[in-house]
Amino acid sequence: MFGFYQSAGLAVLNALARLGHYQYQEIHFGSATTQRIDWYQVDEKAPTVIFYYGGNWRSYRKEDYRFVADTLCSMGVNVAIPDFFKYPEHRFSAFLDSVVSATNYLMDQVCPEGPVIMMGHSSGAQMAALVTLNAALLDTPERITAMVGLSGPYDFYPFTDEDHWDLFGPEDHYWLSQPVNFVRADAPELYLLHGKHDTRVRRGHSKSLMEKQVAAGGRARREVYEGMGHADAVVSFSRIHRRNSPLVRDIQSFISAAI
Repeated sequence: MFGFYQSAGLAVLNALARLGHYQYQEIHFGSATTQRIDWYQVDEKAPTVIFYYGGNWRSYRKEDYRFVADTLCSMGVNVAIPDFFKYPEHRFSAFLDSVVSATNYLMDQVCPEGPVIMMGHSSGAQMAALVTLNAALLDTPERITAMVGLSGPYDFYPFTDEDHWDLFGPEDHYWLSQPVNFVRADAPELYLLHGKHDTRVRRGHSKSLMEKQVAAGGRARREVYEGMGHADAVVSFSRIHRRNSPLVRDIQSFISAAI
């Protein structure tokens, strides 16, 4: 659950985001409460960014990230934010399956044409990287043009958080949680962004994935931002911060080049 001040802050950011020029709808693609997608459309012919939110694989909701969609829509792209299963009710294989199911539905039914860019923050960046790099997960992985990762954990085995041994279990599935295990020469380009002062997910994660992807013959770039912590990377998308954010400017330039 959110603390009072955190909830109030998100409420302000998302209230301002309602001023954006886009059409919004919630898409239901199954009976489960998690089979819901927030869809923000600027133009049916525009490219699409699929954004996976963070929260240590156990918290937050798609509704909490309208402010991210608002800023991305201002770049001329449609935005989808799916919900997914979470720990401790489910283990990682189940909530990765729920992410894959939502992504396949989006690319088949909602945006069946045009470039698709995967994007995520924190644990959402880990899932975005897995969906992008592990070509066996999606029905049409060739639709993905690029992946943008914010403050993501990509190379964190052996686990340092005690409950991760359970979260990512059983033991023979541990390797499936690590994006660095799926680097490949023909993968879409990775753009990995990290705050220099991120103490929750150290910036060495993005460095490791970038180096291993490049060593495999693939494309990857990395940016590190002075004075930025873990949450700052996503808060930069708010209307209050985005105009002066080098991270948002860099993402806009990357997306423009990728599409």
